[in-house]
Amino acid sequence: MRRFYQESWQGIPFTSFSHISFFHLAEPKFYAVFYEELFRRYQSWADLPAEWRRNKQKDARWLIGELRAQLAQEAPGRTEPVRVLSIGSGVGFMEKTLLEEMPELELHVNEPSTVSLRWLREYVPSERIYIGLPPACLPSDVQYDMIYLSTVDYGIAQRELERLLSELRAQLLPGGELICLSASLLEEDSPVGSFVNFLKNIIRAGLHFLGIRRQQFWGWRRTRKEYQKLFADSGFQNVSDGWLDDGFDTYWIRGR
Repeated sequence: MRRFYQESWQGIPFTSFSHISFFHLAEPKFYAVFYEELFRRYQSWADLPAEWRRNKQKDARWLIGELRAQLAQEAPGRTEPVRVLSIGSGVGFMEKTLLEEMPELELHVNEPSTVSLRWLREYVPSERIYIGLPPACLPSDVQYDMIYLSTVDYGIAQRELERLLSELRAQLLPGGELICLSASLLEEDSPVGSFVNFLKNIIRAGLHFLGIRRQQFWGWRRTRKEYQKLFADSGFQNVSDGWLDDGFDTYWIRGR
């Protein structure tokens, strides 16, 4: 794993709305203030960058394809609703797309703060919205056909992520699957690469504390092998992975 840093998100510089830290991860309060700033600048999903929306639509449609392929393997005569849980819904654009493309879906969403869900609340009933850190905020008696984490893994430390994946696995229905979509894949790691990255971080720290280029510690990048090990150590079977042709080269890994 390697630490990485961000200066902005959705075109919004962090220094424009918050104190940022080079050593500490952004907390829920940071994200709440960020989304307040985002909603001040953007009035609806249609105002978000068009390329970003197109790419997120591709991700959502890929998830629908995976879900329908999974359901096709089940015995006919099912009467229960198709139930999906989104971990880290953000502004909810992917979730809106899921519901538009698959209206029969019973979608449940999770976010650490209520602020980001301003637009999505029109689409998802309040009893299916869980605010807080999973799995503690999730109802233990509800199980899902699919649980997906949408580019939130970067902000979760290794042991915490392994524990989270293991506990979420217990909330899958028989035959259900968990999918992690990651925008923080580390293409390769080596002793030389790690050393070069260490030197870069020293330079970043100097620029940060001199006020020349202030950066927020954003999380960790993981290699493909590290993701595969995470899923294996969390008890998943039938693990597979790959990349989406979504303009972001989003990495995905799934297991049952």
